[in-house]
Amino acid sequence: MRKFLTSIVAFATVFLLFTPNAFAGQSVRDQVVDIAFDYSGSPYVYGGTSPHGFDCSGYTQYVYAKAGIDLNRTSRQQYTQGEYVSRSNLQPGDLVFFGSPIWHVGIYIGNNKMISAENPTDDITVASLTGYWGRNYAGAKRVIEERETATDSANEELPAGEYHDVNKYHWAFDHISHLGETGIINGYEGSLFKPDNKVTRAEAATMLSIALGLPTSSHSEYSDVSSSHWASDYINGVTAKGYFSGYEDGTFKPDEPIERAEIAALFTRAFDLDASGSGSFADLSSDHWAYEDIQTLSASSIATGYSDNTFKPGKETIRSEFAVFLYRALYQ
Repeated sequence: MRKFLTSIVAFATVFLLFTPNAFAGQSVRDQVVDIAFDYSGSPYVYGGTSPHGFDCSGYTQYVYAKAGIDLNRTSRQQYTQGEYVSRSNLQPGDLVFFGSPIWHVGIYIGNNKMISAENPTDDITVASLTGYWGRNYAGAKRVIEERETATDSANEELPAGEYHDVNKYHWAFDHISHLGETGIINGYEGSLFKPDNKVTRAEAATMLSIALGLPTSSHSEYSDVSSSHWASDYINGVTAKGYFSGYEDGTFKPDEPIERAEIAALFTRAFDLDASGSGSFADLSSDHWAYEDIQTLSASSIATGYSDNTFKPGKETIRSEFAVFLYRALYQ
């Protein structure tokens, strides 16, 4: 696999230049709730502690670990952690417990509702703290310290490679911190990385064009890319080079988030990946437009898919994913 190190460094350097700056630093409470919903499609399995199957305390333990908080294994053991909080003072991210002795735990999400792994019939469910759950409500514990919010500490500058919103438990921590330490990527004002921001097609086209030194063009082939669009010349340039193409209706959709399949196609073409693969993903058929590119990216160990043997080709790409792809392209 040929690696264009100089171009990649330029690519990563401009990566932050064209990303929207409106996203506010996300608190740990919001992270916990978002992570909980990320795994809401997992089944209920008694004794389960992974996305392949959760019980109630396995679910809370897994979700909070993703946000950098260690919980004990069982609901009764988790009830011994944190500080007691009254029901009238519940905040999203608090743990809510049920039964005497304790036999169930959930995550409070606001509006008198929780999300929890209930049973094999209901799996992971959002439920109101009324009726059955209201009658069995036992109390709540707060394990998230207020000082842990990204917004509270955003004004404190950190050394290169460290970010207030990427703690050591974040799945992409090693990749993001290494690229930051070496000066390949940088964060935002206030030492934020914003790992969950999405990357648009226009931004990707612009970054790729600048990174590879491609000639720009004023000739547009797309009905929705006028000469006044901030990225029009870059979009036209990468289209002329053959790295990007539009849709059947003659549009480019410049402000739409770029998908994982599109990233696979871009990396394969731009960085001359030549690995071939024979593996398969459960959600990828051989007639998918990016099948060969995804196979190549996977065989190159740049994007290996998810634990359920899916690739999710239509999933929108976020900054932390891109950082991991970039790290692997550079160092593997």
